[in-house]
Amino acid sequence: MPWSRNSAAVVCGSSAAIRNALMASATEGVLEDLRLRYLRGGSGSTRQRFTARANNLWRLAQGSNAAVLKKIHNGGTHSRKQLGNQFDYLFSKASAIFGNMVEHDPERRTLSREERKTIAGDWEDAWTGDPKNGHTTHLLLSFPADVAPHRALQVAEIWAAEMFQSGMHVEDEWAYIAALHTDRSHPHVHIVLNNRGLENDSWFYMAKGHAFDVLTMKERMVEIAAEQGLFLDSASRIERGKLTYGPSRAELERALREGREVREVPLQGPAVRDAMAQIRENVATLQLFSSMARQSREAELASKFEAVAQILARGGIIQSTEEFMQAQHVQTRGDLGRYYDAWIDRVETGIRQLPQSEQSEMRREFYAAASDVARELGDDRGATLMQRPAREALHRSQMGETALIRDGTTREIGNDGIAEIREKISEAAKSVGLDPAQIQNRMGQGAANAWQERDWTRQDIQAVAESRHLDLGRQKDRGKAASLVESFYAKTAELLDRALEPRREHDRLSRTLQTIAQALKQDGQVAFQSDDHAGRFARDLTQRYGEDLMARLVKGDDRALALDIPDPAQRRDFARAIVTAAEQHESMGMNLKQVQEAKARLQDLGDSQTTREAEPSQTKNREDRDRER
Repeated sequence: MPWSRNSAAVVCGSSAAIRNALMASATEGVLEDLRLRYLRGGSGSTRQRFTARANNLWRLAQGSNAAVLKKIHNGGTHSRKQLGNQFDYLFSKASAIFGNMVEHDPERRTLSREERKTIAGDWEDAWTGDPKNGHTTHLLLSFPADVAPHRALQVAEIWAAEMFQSGMHVEDEWAYIAALHTDRSHPHVHIVLNNRGLENDSWFYMAKGHAFDVLTMKERMVEIAAEQGLFLDSASRIERGKLTYGPSRAELERALREGREVREVPLQGPAVRDAMAQIRENVATLQLFSSMARQSREAELASKFEAVAQILARGGIIQSTEEFMQAQHVQTRGDLGRYYDAWIDRVETGIRQLPQSEQSEMRREFYAAASDVARELGDDRGATLMQRPAREALHRSQMGETALIRDGTTREIGNDGIAEIREKISEAAKSVGLDPAQIQNRMGQGAANAWQERDWTRQDIQAVAESRHLDLGRQKDRGKAASLVESFYAKTAELLDRALEPRREHDRLSRTLQTIAQALKQDGQVAFQSDDHAGRFARDLTQRYGEDLMARLVKGDDRALALDIPDPAQRRDFARAIVTAAEQHESMGMNLKQVQEAKARLQDLGDSQTTREAEPSQTKNREDRDRER
């Protein structure tokens, strides 16, 4: 289906429903994203872009099931005996065990009584005082019934290692031991953790806004599950449309004893008003998702979002589902961040199909809408970047067939000038390990904003790392890859700045070129006052047009001058004047043999140019004679 202005307008209009400082470095921020990604094994989200609410609604509507993370109330222990009793409970029902206090053995299911006593004694020996909530923390990770126990164990192991051993969230490590239980319909994992840090003596605690916030920890559990091909969510009761308080443990036990359904207490007063307000926001967000899916021509997905929005709007509850999502879709369609990026790319592709005269305005309108969408979903950083211009010269510049454009300024440099710039940029890209074709393709449009520039910069760092066999998981290699990318950006900036800066007709170099070209026409020769003067002129030439200027002139190639002199005939006159001066002054950088070779090749270049210019005239004359006949 062809892209039209109306198609793009729908995207821009969808924002109505939800409706400067530059970056310090092109690679700043991107490196931090990559650091977080590779700390997590090279996959998954780099940092939390969208709110947990947006991510949960995205997954819920597509059939995900809830993962549960709880801190057991009064689960902390105060003595060796209490800890020993807790261990007895953990290991009496264990199907598998793990943790940094036990040897890794996939087949092991329990610890002996002696091993439990040893661990409890070691922990107690380091305890001091009598903290109110105990010296330990007891956590419960619960998975949906359709998750195989070994998959639940895999997710829990990765999650616990990141939380309590990696130092990613807090710079410390905590001793912990965990057991997988399968005695109920759903697999669940108990983790008991010693609150006193092993390395820095940090005290482990969980609190809202802290590194160990239960909602953040649960969201990370869901992300890790997605990396392993499991489609889960961390949705709250209200996000599912439930306007009741969760049952207490006492109520659960009473209902079990009495053989009845669990009774849930309805929300009251301000709590129910706040919940209704959040549900209205959730309905609007789901409708936004539906609009994005329609724009991506995914009618089935759009219908799912619309159906769930209607359930919530009617006061219904989103129920658990048996629907299965293929593993390869969990991190693409199942991941809001990736889907959003793909949506941006699809619309960008469509905009590029519009007439050139319409693209700029449509791109501006689209990113205004996309910025509103990002902000509504919680990505304030991304929304801000969409409203900022790109920083790097390479990303701010557009390259046409005969002109360069930057920041509203256009400079005509002709076909040869454009070809010269393309060649030099391609050489620079290839030298650091980038794909020249991709760089050239970007320059046809330029980055729409700092958001797109960030994405391109990330791609470039990853491409350079792959080409140079650098490990982005290592800080040194990340820095090296970033340095190579920045050096490439600096080279292209120098080249583009030189091409775009207006040539001052009366600067010394321009005046000298005009003077020697005129002298050659009038007198047939060119000479400076001294070899020193000629040498300084040659240095100015190579500084502006490249160190290889003289070598290129020897080959009859005068395109290095095209950045300032787009007219081929004028450029050829200037090149001949330079070569003629070099015949008189060895300090110019050519010997006599090279001078003769350059003269011959420039003559051939002039003859071929004259022939090309004559052909249209000859053709026109033949056509005129034919008409007369």
